[in-house]
Amino acid sequence: MTLWGNKLKNDGYLKDPKIIEVFNHIDRKDFLPDQWKNFSEMDEPIELAMGQTQSAPHMDAIMAEWAKTNVNDDVLEIGTGSGYFTTILSFMASKVLSVEYFEEMIRWAKKNISKYKRDNIELVGCNINDFCIRKKFDLIISTASFSKKPTFLYALMKQDARLIYPIGSYPPQRMIYYRNRKEEIIADVAFVPIIY
Repeated sequence: MTLWGNKLKNDGYLKDPKIIEVFNHIDRKDFLPDQWKNFSEMDEPIELAMGQTQSAPHMDAIMAEWAKTNVNDDVLEIGTGSGYFTTILSFMASKVLSVEYFEEMIRWAKKNISKYKRDNIELVGCNINDFCIRKKFDLIISTASFSKKPTFLYALMKQDARLIYPIGSYPPQRMIYYRNRKEEIIADVAFVPIIY
């Protein structure tokens, strides 16, 4: 098992000891299809079902560092995928609500997440544009790219909440950090497009 926290710290992507510990604890292999498990130690994105991908660990690290998740945070994740990053978030937050378009991915992610016995994760199968919840969140993270600025998510943000999302078609895409009506560009990235 690769201790991704240590590796990503040595590579300059992780600094927060809490995040390093979480990345060390979770085995990426537990969240990959059987045919790709041998590639779990590579810092590369890996193909999943339904045309989806699991991000490279360094990308998860970048998002985790910017998110600055704490134990009181209610988190909305857009794009459950394999459940790997969902599980990472769950060890740092109070609760994670993760939205996934594909029901097949939801079923698989539940199986993967169950290996870590998390009771603070809720998985919801739906289109994010049809997401009719009145709850607000401290942190919203999308692992799928929007074609335009997702201003509809602002209504789901608590005061001083953080929003992290990729935007654009690849190339180029940009990862955006939004807080208190201010935006910062985190990095140039490559994510699958969000499905509407």
